[in-house]
Amino acid sequence: MNSRIYRGIEITRPFNLSADLLRKYETWGFIPDAPRGKNNYRQYTEIHKRFFEASRLMMAGYSWTEVAKIMRLVVNKDREAAIILAVEFQAELVKNYKESTLVLEQLQSTLSSQETISIVQADGPVTYKEVSKRLSLPISTLRVWEQQELFEASRGENNYRYFNGALINKLFIIKLLRLSGMGFDQCREVLKGMETRNYRDILPILQGRIVDMREQMNKGLKSLGTLNELVIYLEGVDYFSKMSE
Repeated sequence: MNSRIYRGIEITRPFNLSADLLRKYETWGFIPDAPRGKNNYRQYTEIHKRFFEASRLMMAGYSWTEVAKIMRLVVNKDREAAIILAVEFQAELVKNYKESTLVLEQLQSTLSSQETISIVQADGPVTYKEVSKRLSLPISTLRVWEQQELFEASRGENNYRYFNGALINKLFIIKLLRLSGMGFDQCREVLKGMETRNYRDILPILQGRIVDMREQMNKGLKSLGTLNELVIYLEGVDYFSKMSE
């Protein structure tokens, strides 16, 4: 085992970051607490260095919050929970990618066979509950989208909201944009463009989002690999078998 003691800047310099961030990572639980030397300086070891490096590299594939949850579990020596959580994050990326790809395929298929675009045909008005089932989305999500002015459903004589085929098509597009990580403001801009253009003109935007999602999914896989390498190293130095101080 490498018994070298590192200065904070030696660990953070390769990432062009200050030593202050390392202390913050310790406070936030990304790395284990560092003992103090006789001079009261923190004594960072190879273990701290590996934790910090893994945290930074994993942020390429996962969000700051997701990495924080994973690393805190590893710091607390709960590797199984950390691995399960990371796999769940990756599974969500894959799920969103597959769903978005399916929506895009539906749109492209319709484009190739029809001049008038219609991913979904509706024989008559469709209720909130029915459209929720068709899109595999909770009603609460649809309500949030409506509150964010991504769409506006018409109301019947009973004041219930109803959806026609054109609006359901629009909801499929919104779903793809949201799955790809697009914020509400960006969604509104894309949807505004759809008012003056047809679906064929929107395809490049949607295809671009799919490419971004594929790249993010691949980055997530690399982050999983980084976590695996950290766990293997920590197993090699008996980190998980030592009693917490």
